[in-house]
Amino acid sequence: MDSELDRPTWQLPPGVTRGTWDYVHSGSIATQYDSFHAGHPLLEYDRRLVLEQAAKIKTQGLGRIPVALDLGCGTGRVMLPLGQLGWRVLGLDLSQSMLVAVGAKSTREDRERIGRVRANLAQLGCLQDRSIDLAYCLYSSIGMVQGAENRRGMLRQVHRSLQDGGVFVVHVHNRGTWWQDPGGIRRGVGDWIRSLRDKSWEYGDRVYAYRGLPSMYLHIFTEGELRRDLQESGFAVDRWIRLDRTSSGELGFGWCLPYFRAGGYLAVARKSQ
Repeated sequence: MDSELDRPTWQLPPGVTRGTWDYVHSGSIATQYDSFHAGHPLLEYDRRLVLEQAAKIKTQGLGRIPVALDLGCGTGRVMLPLGQLGWRVLGLDLSQSMLVAVGAKSTREDRERIGRVRANLAQLGCLQDRSIDLAYCLYSSIGMVQGAENRRGMLRQVHRSLQDGGVFVVHVHNRGTWWQDPGGIRRGVGDWIRSLRDKSWEYGDRVYAYRGLPSMYLHIFTEGELRRDLQESGFAVDRWIRLDRTSSGELGFGWCLPYFRAGGYLAVARKSQ
C-alpha cells in the first residue's frame, strides 16, 4: 500500500484536493499522457506561443543563457524544445511519474539544460528572486490549484521569481461555455448556490470523472477573474488571447459575447518594472 497516496485529506499539501492527489500518483496518467493528448490543437498552439516569446527574449541580447520556468511541466512537451534551443529550463510538477517521463525522453544534452523538481504549485518559496526570464503555466494547470488565495499566492511567487520585465504565459478554461453544455444552466445555478452555502466551494470549481479517476478537480475562470488575479499579483498583460471553442486558434469576432463563446484564454503578462 502506498502510504503517501493514502495520506489523509487533512494532511494533503495546500491547494491540493483528493482528486488532484490521486491524479499525480497515477502512473498510467503519466505514461499515457503523450498518446492521450496527441494532436490536441491547444497543446500545439500554446507551445508555439511560448517559443515565440522565448525567441523575443533571446534576441534582446541578455549576455547569458536565458532561464525558463515550466509550472506543471508534465512530460516535458514545452521544456524539452526550449532546452534544445539553448535555454536552461526548470520544470516543476507534483507528479513524480511525470518527472520520470521527462527524464526518459531526455538526451544527455537535454539533461545538461533542464532541471526537474517535484513541487506543489501553491508552495513556490523555493524559487530564487529575479532568477527567471520566462515562466509559463499551460493547459489550465493553475486551475488544478484549489482556493483563490492559493492561486494568487502562486502568481505572486512567480512574479517574485521573474527578472524585471520577465514574461509569464498562462492558460485557463472559460467558465462561460458551461451555459452551452447539456444541463449547463441548471448546473451553473446549482454551483453558484453551493458557493454561497459552502465556504470550501468557489463558484467556478468543478469535480468530475476523468480517465478512471472519480473526482478530478479543476477551477474554471472568467476573463475578469484571471485579469484581476494577474493585476493584483503585479503583472501587466501585454497580450490577451481569447481562444475559439476548440482552442485551436483565436476567437473570431472576439468583441461579440466572448464570455459565452471563448473556449479559454491565454495571457502573455509582464512583470511590472
